[in-house]
Amino acid sequence: MKRFFKFFFLSILILTILLLGVIFLLINRYKAWEKDFEQNFVYENLVISEDPLNEEIEEKIVRFTLSPESTDSLILTTQEVGELTLVVLQDYLKDDIQVNKIYIEPYSRVWDIYIKVSYGKLSLWISVDVNKDNMQTAQLYITDIKIGPYSIGRIGNMVERINSGIANSLLTVNENGFSGRYLENIELLEDSLIVKGYRY
Repeated sequence: MKRFFKFFFLSILILTILLLGVIFLLINRYKAWEKDFEQNFVYENLVISEDPLNEEIEEKIVRFTLSPESTDSLILTTQEVGELTLVVLQDYLKDDIQVNKIYIEPYSRVWDIYIKVSYGKLSLWISVDVNKDNMQTAQLYITDIKIGPYSIGRIGNMVERINSGIANSLLTVNENGFSGRYLENIELLEDSLIVKGYRY
């Protein structure tokens, strides 16, 4: 019996040490990734929570919505999209979760969007890749979600659930006319996002 308990406690001790070692390695890898990531910022693509929302963004959206033209476009810069994303996320999330920064790496048809969130003393970069195919449609989709360098998109079918939410939101906006226009196409470019819509 003593041998059993001795073996049992020794096994627990070894597993605990291994688990702590893995956690230590994961944290170290994340910190190294974060340091390298933040050192390579293009600051024109960075939005900080202290920055006030640019009034010109609201004016652009109003002009697009109320435009008398049958077909019109809304053009937003990378930073303007970041500002809107930060405001929307902060309104959507609970008060104890703060969105501190938004950083966007824009490429043609793919935007990597990084969101720095904090909960208490914990602060992490979470990222998604927003994709747009070359078809004439307003549909966007993601292929992965990451915390720092670690992919978590397959956990709980998160990617599928987010893509389903994006599709349903677009359908709701277009069917109910929330934007004042039917959103016909979205383009992700290297320096801007273009939304094309026509009046109902």
